[in-house]
Amino acid sequence: MAGRFWKEAASLIIVGRAANSGLQKCSQRQTDYNLLFLKRSQKSKFMPSAFVFPGGVIENSDFSQEWLEVFEKCGYSPKDLQRDFGTNGPRPELYTNKPIKSILPEIGFRISAIRETFEECGLLLASHQQGPSLSHQDRREWQKAVHEDSVKFLKLFQEFGGCPAIWELHEWSNWLTPTKMSSRRFDTAFFIAFMDAIPELIHDDMEISEIQISSLSNILKQWNSGDLWLPPPQLYEISRLLQFTQFDKVKHFAQERGKKGLERILPVRFNTSNGVISVLPGDDLYPETPDLYGEEDIQSVDASMEELQQNAQCLHRMEIKGFHHCRIFMNITPRNSHVMPVNFMDLFQTTKL
Repeated sequence: MAGRFWKEAASLIIVGRAANSGLQKCSQRQTDYNLLFLKRSQKSKFMPSAFVFPGGVIENSDFSQEWLEVFEKCGYSPKDLQRDFGTNGPRPELYTNKPIKSILPEIGFRISAIRETFEECGLLLASHQQGPSLSHQDRREWQKAVHEDSVKFLKLFQEFGGCPAIWELHEWSNWLTPTKMSSRRFDTAFFIAFMDAIPELIHDDMEISEIQISSLSNILKQWNSGDLWLPPPQLYEISRLLQFTQFDKVKHFAQERGKKGLERILPVRFNTSNGVISVLPGDDLYPETPDLYGEEDIQSVDASMEELQQNAQCLHRMEIKGFHHCRIFMNITPRNSHVMPVNFMDLFQTTKL
């Protein structure tokens, strides 16, 4: 049903070692790594001015069979790619509805995430390159060209050699925009990648207006104080990463967890007497058959969020009282060997963040 009700997209969580990684010991939640955030243009039709991870809508060119020739020149046959990216874990629906004459969706979505990252901030994740790297001016020109025509991303590698660094991307999550939240909805595959250092970047001045490389605690403090806005999927994924303080440990976890599969997360919203609950799979309130297409009205409950929580045994929800007030609760085992999110609002109250 993609295309009629939503578009498919790919997003990339970039994790980089912090330059002062050995010095951040002022708090139990300080990390020795940073994340890359991009501020969407205030003119954007979807989530204007939000701070998000790089990413965007997939293109047909991301799934072109011409990519097989690019990988062949780097020493990878179609059988090699099937071996490296095939999995017996759960596959999300956005992987299963691709045309037969296309490359593996596990590869196409990775290419899309790498392409969008390059378009938006100039970060090119490439491997197996034999010649000199692109000059600053060449990179800027190719960034603009790819933004105007996604096919140029394929041409970039055909001309300069190498291939997208798809092996560096690990499956992390899959979010579908809730119904009746926006006129635009996206079914997005989130990947995660790791770098020893995030280089100086250049945003595109069209979709993106600002770049921020920030620790988890710093970005959350800015969000809590109202200095910036983080959409719910970003808040949730940041809260999961709060379980890790060390770059090497979160990298090892992501590499292993990425082999366990993905399942779509569709938040189902309930209006309560004092805010909105975004209910996630496994919660007592989560419907057995959620409304995928917005055919039903958002349900209103004559009770407070606190009252609903007291009466629940299985919790997996986000309680939202405003753009800068969100609490996350989960007391069930995460699916696909993932980690529980941390309720960071409690950390603000105990000054541990």
